[in-house]
Amino acid sequence: MMAERPSEGDETGHDGAPQRRIEAVRDYERIQQLFWQAVEHPPEERVNWVNRQSLPPEIARRLLAAVIADLGADAETQDPDDHDAALAETISATSGMPLHGSRARRLPEIQNYEILEEIDRGGMGIVYKARQFRPDRLVAIKMMRMGAFSSAQDVERFLHEANAASQLAHAAVVPVYEVGDVHGEPFIVMKFIQGVTLEKLLQRNALTTTEAIKKLRVVANAIADAHDHGIIHRDLKPSNILIDEKTGQPWVMDFGLAKSLQTDSNLTSAGDIMGTPGYMAPEIATGQSSTASPAADVYGLGAILYRILTGRPPIEVAGGDFARTIQLIREHDVISPRERDRRIPHDLNAICIQSLETDPALRYPNAGEFAADLRRCLEGESIHVRQSGIFRRVQRWARYRPGLAVTICVLVVFYTYHVIANLTGMLPGDESFKRTVNYVVPLAILNAAIWQWWLQRTDGAAWTLYAWATGEVLLLTAVIFSGDGARSGLTSAMFVLVAASSLRCRPLLIGYITVLSMLSYGLLWVDSIIVRHQPVAALTAIPMMLALALIGLIQFIAMNRSSASLEANRDGMPRKNNAGLDRDKN
Repeated sequence: MMAERPSEGDETGHDGAPQRRIEAVRDYERIQQLFWQAVEHPPEERVNWVNRQSLPPEIARRLLAAVIADLGADAETQDPDDHDAALAETISATSGMPLHGSRARRLPEIQNYEILEEIDRGGMGIVYKARQFRPDRLVAIKMMRMGAFSSAQDVERFLHEANAASQLAHAAVVPVYEVGDVHGEPFIVMKFIQGVTLEKLLQRNALTTTEAIKKLRVVANAIADAHDHGIIHRDLKPSNILIDEKTGQPWVMDFGLAKSLQTDSNLTSAGDIMGTPGYMAPEIATGQSSTASPAADVYGLGAILYRILTGRPPIEVAGGDFARTIQLIREHDVISPRERDRRIPHDLNAICIQSLETDPALRYPNAGEFAADLRRCLEGESIHVRQSGIFRRVQRWARYRPGLAVTICVLVVFYTYHVIANLTGMLPGDESFKRTVNYVVPLAILNAAIWQWWLQRTDGAAWTLYAWATGEVLLLTAVIFSGDGARSGLTSAMFVLVAASSLRCRPLLIGYITVLSMLSYGLLWVDSIIVRHQPVAALTAIPMMLALALIGLIQFIAMNRSSASLEANRDGMPRKNNAGLDRDKN
């Protein structure tokens, strides 16, 4: 058993003891941080990753002990000969631990319980199947994955989960039997349920849409009961819903991120991003976890309904880009389920959309109302979902197609300027320039419409964005090359394009558009010197290129800083929010 976390305030009577205690705390915190970095790697790479860190010997030894112990359960089915010699040497060199003894995690010993087997592990916790002696029954025991390496906040959050679940007596909430600790490590004893998660069933297509919605309705009623008791779950997702294999009963699990509306202790503060990207409410994605209301759970329920109807979460980014996912949750409405599949009934589409509104005030007021509309829909009654006004529908259309909407707005503004300037004689008298503008504007809208449609079809494929940007730059290049177009105010659209590139949260895209735009003015400079022999016109291109470079650099740096901030926030999240606890055995 590892030593408990040292307290920074502890003192002894020996000289230098306080300083040594502070250093011990710092070492502990460093080991904890490195442990979480190590478990992000595939199991077979973790020990080698630790060896490459050039750590002080004592820290390396303790870190290796924690990593190897964590690998134990997964290594039980592997042959020791499969590991390279360096791994064997490392294991045998840590605290005198024997090679084979380190490979099989020792099951914990808890009075009045016999631990039978490990049935699940996630980023934060390990779940064991156990037999309780008095009374005689099977139970599930959850313990913290890091054991004594867990921080005080991790322990508090762990115990908070048990406290939140124990306050609820709903038939669809996994009951808590006991909370205790062994050798200073807390554990939670819960009802043992032989089942699989809703996520697994959806992946296997083992449920019809109607069956899945009926189970979601039961879950919604359980969440409504939690709200009545002043508890918000804040991490609803299909993998946190367990379906009993015998009865088909759905069970709500994992109240680790729950918030009590009746106390100030919610274990989060301003700026924390808590939850699972893809099922996370926008207000939580903006770091307002501490002020989340029941509307956050309504969003989670709507996200699960979206997963049932479309086969995917409302917000999903190829490659699992965390920063991009959070950006989409913050700034964009989800695509309507019916836009993905026209076979989805209008009523289910309306229920889903209302529960996924970006503004919490526009969602269902509580989970009970959401469940009631699901019941009405299943029974063929009229639902009570509010109808959106014209302005809201236009706003939603624009948020579904942000690139197309921005392009249309920019072109309308600049073309209006073009028309007014033309009528008042402010524009250059070159007719070729005027004709070019009349051609470019509709072509730019058509270009945006095509690539916006294709972007949705390809789920945001990166190459689509680059192709879209290339088309826009080429069209604007045609404008600056036509007659006296380089002197027109319309050329400022190129600056707008570079500035707007940061909205896609892709630093490389910003650089690509910036370089492409500068290349356009570079070609203009060459054309003015070599072809037209107009050195004065060529001088205009130079400050434009410099200005484009400066805007692009600013956007690139700002995007990198924003991405780094989001990633840092993610690194501070409990790892179970990214991986979740998968309750299924393979």
